[in-house]
Amino acid sequence: MILTIDCGTTNSRVYLVNTTGEILLWKSRKVGVKDTALRGSNAFLKEELKALTEEVLTEAGVSKAQIRLVISSGMITSELGLIELPHLFAPVSMEDLAGSITRVDGEESFDPDLPLYLIRGVKNPYHPERNDLAELARLDFMRGEETQVAGLLQLYGSGISTTVINLSSHTKCIPIDQRDRILGSVTTLSGQVFEALMKETFIGKSVASQDTSEESPPFDPEMAELAYEIVREAGLLRGFVMPRFMDVLLRTTWQQRRKFVESALAVDDLLALGLFPKFGFSYGERIFLVGPQARCEIFQYYLKEKLRIPATIHSLSDPMEISLLAVRGALYLAAKRGLV
Repeated sequence: MILTIDCGTTNSRVYLVNTTGEILLWKSRKVGVKDTALRGSNAFLKEELKALTEEVLTEAGVSKAQIRLVISSGMITSELGLIELPHLFAPVSMEDLAGSITRVDGEESFDPDLPLYLIRGVKNPYHPERNDLAELARLDFMRGEETQVAGLLQLYGSGISTTVINLSSHTKCIPIDQRDRILGSVTTLSGQVFEALMKETFIGKSVASQDTSEESPPFDPEMAELAYEIVREAGLLRGFVMPRFMDVLLRTTWQQRRKFVESALAVDDLLALGLFPKFGFSYGERIFLVGPQARCEIFQYYLKEKLRIPATIHSLSDPMEISLLAVRGALYLAAKRGLV
């Protein structure tokens, strides 16, 4: 049996899987590296991860001795996680990722009785010894998405130039070449900005449903076109004010206003994606959109109708399908390392 751990900023999940990558049982808990930042210590994170893994094992009727491997990636390898592991410089192959997997023992682990291994993140190439702000625009890094990429290549085919656009709290655009090397990344904060806009500004009232159980409305091409025109002409910050005007001065629905905001953020994200040629990245033969269906629909529209990128576009929106990327990626890299 194998455990894979997804430790994020605010939530963590532990998956019990077999050697073929089948998820047998999983549990989540509201704990993440944000708790380390708030408490000034990772002791609470360690305690909760240990309790969560024990909960999974107890429910599955599996002992710690039966666990062959515990493997994790993401923020758990940051300065707010268990132990800070330096990023690898891009370009990074799957062999590079596998070879850098690090065993964590003793007090650095959350449970010394379990064989814990961590996968390193990836950063764009630069010259750290220079400390040169002129390189700032090219800087970027990832922790966790590299493992998703490994899973995606294992599940959907390798040897094809690909762009992965991960739509979560960050939008992260990742180019992969035909040799399955991660060439770098370009990141924005659009997911977090949307949450802040909803909770901390007066715009939230204009784009929220009165029924909190109602899901995000379907794609609206009219709002996508309006957002594209306004943001490109006047900028994202003026675009954010439009839903307020639509609410007070025009007869519109919350669904229209919500789709306008979601579309406006996607338009701004396109600017980041547009950096690919400047950084020497190719869009590739295929593009994978990984995230909520509502966001994937907007991106797919813009990629086809506005950027007209000649690539096959795939969307992965099912939460378990997305979780499986990291699980299969972790096992794929562990197998390359000879751990399974």
